[in-house]
Amino acid sequence: MTTLITSLQNPLIKSIVKLQQKASERKSSGMFVAEGRREVSLALRYGFEAEKLIWCGEIYKPDPVYPIPVETFHDQKLAEVSAAVYNKMAYRENAEGILLIGKSRHLSLDDFNPNPNSLIIMLEGVEKPGNMGAILRTTDAAAADAVLLCNARTDLYNPNAIRASLGCVFSQKVIMCTSQEALNWCKKNSIQVFAAAPQTPHFYFDADFRKASAIAFGAEDQGLSPVWFEKAEQVIKIPMKGIIDSLNVSASMAIVTFEAVRQRSRDY
Repeated sequence: MTTLITSLQNPLIKSIVKLQQKASERKSSGMFVAEGRREVSLALRYGFEAEKLIWCGEIYKPDPVYPIPVETFHDQKLAEVSAAVYNKMAYRENAEGILLIGKSRHLSLDDFNPNPNSLIIMLEGVEKPGNMGAILRTTDAAAADAVLLCNARTDLYNPNAIRASLGCVFSQKVIMCTSQEALNWCKKNSIQVFAAAPQTPHFYFDADFRKASAIAFGAEDQGLSPVWFEKAEQVIKIPMKGIIDSLNVSASMAIVTFEAVRQRSRDY
């Protein structure tokens, strides 16, 4: 039988707040916080190890679409908190009364074996957690085989990234590496590389994405580094008709990625 936590000074509550607020705390502990029915359910479904499940009986309502087996958690893995405590420690505004402390997962390029039709999305230097989350939501919708975060400038398990991804942080194969490591890996596995950038006459819809392909996108402030232009099979762009020469990286990535999906969904 778990004891109801009613104090914000409880050590567990303090540790949750630190994990929510500090990337250094997430990195040193190897833990993350997932909040909400969908996010917690997906983390458990995709095999992330639970350190602690925190729930609020006054707020939490089960959802059959995103089941969470609260009753299967042993007392040492389960904590119940009051509504006042939950609302104070919750990161999201619309509290759903359920929160998971989970163990981070760090995949390497050696953990992924591509196939002849793999679709890989590569992001270099993306620093905004919201953009990363939106991109992971898109890669999930496109059934991309993996996402390579090259020279990442943000934390994969940032609460904003988890929230913006709708929990797709947990459903995707996300690999951290350098840009050079990504390019070497693509070459080793015979994966054609496309670099998205405005400095080219080639449009994305003229590229052939039907075989194993990796598409690289850079951060909005800097774009891709020179190594991509040296090593990519082709540099591609989205036609821009206004006064601005680029889109938000999550929008650009969605446009190009779903062109690949379209090509792979039709018989030519």
